[in-house]
Amino acid sequence: MTPQKKVRLALAGCGRRGICVAGLFRNHPQCEITALMDPFESATSLAATQLDIPEARVYRNFELMLKDAPVDAIFLACDPTQQVGLACAAMKAGKHVCTEVPAAFTIAECWDLVETVKKTGCKYQLLEQLRYCGFIETWMQMNERGELGHICLAQGEYVHFEMAWKLWMDKDTGEMIGEIPKPSGRRVEPTWRRRILADPIYYLPHTLSPILRVLDDRVVRVSCMGTRKHSYTHPDVKLPWSDIQYALMHTAKDTVVLAGAGFSLPHVPRGELGAHWYDFRGTRGSVESPRSKADTYRAWRRGMDAFETSNVSSIPIGATEEEQKTGHGGTDFKPVDTFIRAIVDDTVPPMDVYRSVETAAPAILAAESANQGGALLEVPNFRTEKRRSKSKAKIRIPR
Repeated sequence: MTPQKKVRLALAGCGRRGICVAGLFRNHPQCEITALMDPFESATSLAATQLDIPEARVYRNFELMLKDAPVDAIFLACDPTQQVGLACAAMKAGKHVCTEVPAAFTIAECWDLVETVKKTGCKYQLLEQLRYCGFIETWMQMNERGELGHICLAQGEYVHFEMAWKLWMDKDTGEMIGEIPKPSGRRVEPTWRRRILADPIYYLPHTLSPILRVLDDRVVRVSCMGTRKHSYTHPDVKLPWSDIQYALMHTAKDTVVLAGAGFSLPHVPRGELGAHWYDFRGTRGSVESPRSKADTYRAWRRGMDAFETSNVSSIPIGATEEEQKTGHGGTDFKPVDTFIRAIVDDTVPPMDVYRSVETAAPAILAAESANQGGALLEVPNFRTEKRRSKSKAKIRIPR
C-alpha cells in the first residue's frame, strides 16, 4: 500500500468504547472508516452519527461484512471473549486486524492468533495503550542504558472499582446496564465483564504489557492466588468475584514480576494513572509511579539517601497537543497510529501478535493457577515452540 492511499477501516462493535477509538481512526490522515458492523441497528446508527460518516456501509452480520465491505482492516471493539474467532476469520479473508485488551482468554486462542498471522501475513495489533506512556518509555530507555542495573523485581497493579460497571446487556435493545445486581423487569444477559472479571487477573495484560516493554522480556512461569469468589465488597448482591488476585511470575531474563488486578475492591485514585501503579527495583536504581494523587513519579539511584521526583508523565514522548487530549492519559492515539502506519509502511506493528499473546498467556494461566490453589504453571514460548495439547483452562462463568 502506498503512503498516499488511505487504509479503509471497518468498526465491528459500535459500543461506547468502539466509537471513542474509531473517532481516532477517523481523524487519522491515512485512514477512513468505510463500514460499521453491530448486531443492533441502533448502535450502528449512533456510530454513524457520532463519527459523522453517513456514507459508511452498515452491517448486522460479521461474515457478510467480510464478503461485501470495501475494507483493508478491521477494528474489533466487540465482546473480547469473541474477538479471536472474528480476528482469525478476518485475517483469513485478507484483512488486517486490531483488537482491544485482552488479546485472548485461552491458550488455544493464543495459538490461533499466532498461527493465523503466520499463515496469512496479515498485520495484527493489540490496542494496549499504557505501554506507550512517556514514563514507561523513559524507564525502558534507562534500562537499556543500564542505569537501573539488573531489574530484580517489577511490580504492577490495576485495581479499578466502579459502581457503574456495565455488567448487563438488554437482550432486546443492546443497551449496556451499569448495575451490579441483576436488573429486574428486563430481559438481560451478563456482559463479558460480569463473566470474565470473576477472575480479575484475566485483565493482567493491561499491567503486564508496560512491564514487559521496560524489561524487554517474557514470562516463563506463573502462580496466582486471590480472595474467595464472593466479593467482600458487595456481599448483599452476592457478586461472584474475587475482590483481588495477584500473580507471581518469573521471566526469561530472571526478573520476578508481581502484579495484581481487582475490579470490585475500592482503591485510592492514583492521579493521572487512575487505577494503575508500577514499580521497578534494580541493582543500581529504582523507579516508581505515583501511589495516590498526592504522590509523584520518583527515582532512586544507588548512593542516594531518598527518592527524587522525576519529571515524567503518562503523555507519550513527542505527542502533539491534540494527541495529548486522547483517553488513558493521552495514550489512546498511539496504538491507532502505529497500526495504520504498519499497514501503510508494511512493517511489523510494535504490539504484534507475539507481544500480544505474551501478555495474554500469563493472565490465562494465572486464572487457572488461582483456581488450582496457586499451582506453578509454565508459559509457552510462542516464538519457538510448536502447538501442544490444549490447556485445560476455561473461562469460569459466574451464575
